[in-house]
Amino acid sequence: MKYVLCILVACTTFDLLSAASNSVNICSGVSDNVFLPYLGDCSKYYVCIGGAPIERKCDYDFYFDAKEQSCTYQNVAKCLPTCTNALSSFCYDRTCTKYVLCYAGTAIIRECRDGLQYNAETDRCDFPQYVDCVDNMCTLFNDPKNITFIKSQASCEKYYICMDGNAYPLTCSNGLQFNKDCDCCDFVENVHCNITASTRNILSYSKVPPRRADIDCPADGANFIAHPDPAKYYYCLNGMGVVLECTPGLLYDAEFEECRTPEKISRKS
Repeated sequence: MKYVLCILVACTTFDLLSAASNSVNICSGVSDNVFLPYLGDCSKYYVCIGGAPIERKCDYDFYFDAKEQSCTYQNVAKCLPTCTNALSSFCYDRTCTKYVLCYAGTAIIRECRDGLQYNAETDRCDFPQYVDCVDNMCTLFNDPKNITFIKSQASCEKYYICMDGNAYPLTCSNGLQFNKDCDCCDFVENVHCNITASTRNILSYSKVPPRRADIDCPADGANFIAHPDPAKYYYCLNGMGVVLECTPGLLYDAEFEECRTPEKISRKS
């Protein structure tokens, strides 16, 4: 099945499906003047302005590189991966909350909610302290009078500085923590930071054979269906189906078709 998506993700005729009832805006939560890759065409890209993607195309047969935030030679540009028949996923570069779910050679753009971030190591939405993505905040345009400091969500002592479109990690001296109020390293009693991240063992889709869905999947299109276990859900694609699992601590929300924190299930936020 071919799907032409022409509103928030520009028109393309490769295997791309929109499964959710509400389309994903790839620029939501992304700072202005951040450039995003174009899924399905390495020669194109988007610039986010006012929370909306504006399509652009590289000149001279160049390809867009999201890390470098610029167009460059095809043999060095790092484009978005191409979906294979295997169940897998990958980050929609520079967004932190969007990702591409792949199954049977078909790409679906998905979005994490509730401040959750996509974790490339586990192939699913996760708590930010286990991901600590800030790539959506750094633009290519430097302003020496207004340096962008970003607080880490994984460590009280860690922070980032934006430069040339990339986020560079820094760490405060021993005994100090980063204070966003002053964009500086400060005494612990002035920060009151409490970040915890326990050890977990979550295997990615590529490391665990997918479990076939034990339901009759709809014959056409991509569909996400609730599972009897609230921490799991079904992904059905053109009659085929697999069982997906939420990150421990999250539950599947049938209305939003994504894993969410339990207290926000079915809340429109």
